[in-house]
Amino acid sequence: MIAKIEKGLLWFIETICLALLIALALSVVYATTMRYLGASPSWYDEIASVLLAWLTYFGATYALFLRQHMSFGGIVTALPKRAAVALAIFSEFLVIAFLAVVAWYGNAVLAVAKWDSLLSIRWMSLDIVQSVIPITAVLMIIGTFLTMPRALRNAAAGIDVDHAEIEQAIADAERDNAGATSKDESK
Repeated sequence: MIAKIEKGLLWFIETICLALLIALALSVVYATTMRYLGASPSWYDEIASVLLAWLTYFGATYALFLRQHMSFGGIVTALPKRAAVALAIFSEFLVIAFLAVVAWYGNAVLAVAKWDSLLSIRWMSLDIVQSVIPITAVLMIIGTFLTMPRALRNAAAGIDVDHAEIEQAIADAERDNAGATSKDESK
């Protein structure tokens, strides 16, 4: 059940990231074309900045769900099993506490931002623009809780996921290289 929820949220975040990336690319291409034709749109700079900020926040959320964010897995795996699990639990709750603070104060900013708007698009208030902060912070908290069992299992087993991925990539490259060498020798 948890895996299905995680997979569904990951798909949702991927979709948002893709939509934001396409919107950003289209707005850049449109603005560049219009600038070349001498009719530069006034809204481009603000919209591109907002889209890039939203893409950054949702991209960070996506990375958190995949556990591809910066970590110190080597330190955890170097410790004895009980200490590794304790440190992993402490770090998970430290991340959750930080994200809770970001969500809380990100939400508090919305009350102030609703009275202001973008300069070139007056109907878009800044609370809409800034809403990405508490939204993604809450999604990151959910993602941390959903992926925490896997992280704790890895800590208990002494598995550093980053190191394991590097070893797998090296093994794949060596296998591919051996296959290419054997093909060259057979010619």
